[in-house]
Amino acid sequence: MSPPNLVLLVEDHADSRELLEEFLTLEGFTVETAGNGLSAWERLNRPPRPDAVLLDLMMPVMSGWELMRHVREDARLRTLPVVVVSGAGSSQPLPEGIRATVPKPVDLFELRATLERVVAPG
Repeated sequence: MSPPNLVLLVEDHADSRELLEEFLTLEGFTVETAGNGLSAWERLNRPPRPDAVLLDLMMPVMSGWELMRHVREDARLRTLPVVVVSGAGSSQPLPEGIRATVPKPVDLFELRATLERVVAPG
């Protein structure tokens, strides 16, 4: 059996981050968390590379839009599957390179199905 898929969960609200981390862990994923885009960027520059990123867009320090700009400009990360989990609505276009979106409030089963769809089989 291969090891669980590694997901980087980037969410600034602690309650949401803890709930999603607990759910994903129970679903068999290995989860690392970051409270803002800058922390996520620092984590993405250390191995191992996550299999997917769950990304909130509206965050302090560095937004999800800024993080995606860095990811797109980095050849090592350009193909990283990123799923936006946000209540930002459609007032701004999604960052380039997003594989899927899951609106807030999060439907946990939709989130699991989306992750299973975007994460390459291990």
